[in-house]
Formats: sequence, C-alpha cells, structure tokens
Amino acid sequence: MTGTSTSAAICAGACALMLEWGVVQGHDVTLNTYRIRTFLVKGCTRDPNIEYPSYQWGYGSLNLLNTFNFLRP
Repeated sequence: MTGTSTSAAICAGACALMLEWGVVQGHDVTLNTYRIRTFLVKGCTRDPNIEYPSYQWGYGSLNLLNTFNFLRP
C-alpha cells in the first residue's frame, strides 16, 4: 500500500493512540490537535541528507515510538 490514503489512515491511528495516552490514561488531559501535530513532527525520523520540511517527505517519516520517547519524563 502506498499513497496519501494509506498514510492518512496510519496517521489517524497514531493520533488516536496519542489521544488515548493523553486524555484517557490521564497523562496529558489538555492534549489537543495542535499539540499532537507538534509532538508527531518532533518524533519524525529524518534523513540527514534531506532538508526539512520537504515537498516529498514533509517533516520526515512518522515514528510514533520516537514521539512517545520524546514525551517520556
């Protein structure tokens, strides 16, 4: 599977997991869409040879584990 239809579904699932972590589990009850976007961008995996944001790669490849590691106290 490739393309934006697949990536949109994967990203929606990642956002749902972040909302569960933040709101349902009580780690960050003020979590909103702007903060989720910021956290996902900070957690992206990036190629050091590409300048970001790029037209083809955006802010990098989604890496939810890296995002949660970033949020770890």
